[in-house]
Amino acid sequence: MSSHVNWIEHKGREILYVDYSGLFDDGVTEATYEVNDFLKKLGKYEILILVDVRNSFANEKWTVDALKKNAITAKPYTKKAAVIGVTKTQEVILTVVNMFSGLGVKPFTSLEDAKDWLIE
Repeated sequence: MSSHVNWIEHKGREILYVDYSGLFDDGVTEATYEVNDFLKKLGKYEILILVDVRNSFANEKWTVDALKKNAITAKPYTKKAAVIGVTKTQEVILTVVNMFSGLGVKPFTSLEDAKDWLIE
């Protein structure tokens, strides 16, 4: 399993917790590929995904391109996706990623709110 992926449980439901917290451009790019490799090997669909980007930074064009590409790859495996810790700059990146991938990742400020929304 990737060091950036863990299963968590919320109110009896499994959520895939993806931890990008504290990562910068190279780390974010590398982690997105690791997570997608994990999803492909898992072969499971309708996954609830929670991404943590607190204290992370992705500013380079190639990092944003990797995020878009990997969101497109993750889409068939994903039922719903939420993200916590999004800054104003990251909101712009999230909008671009959602526009290109159609994934519809929803930002939250609270971990609990994100988990509650995912299991609705």
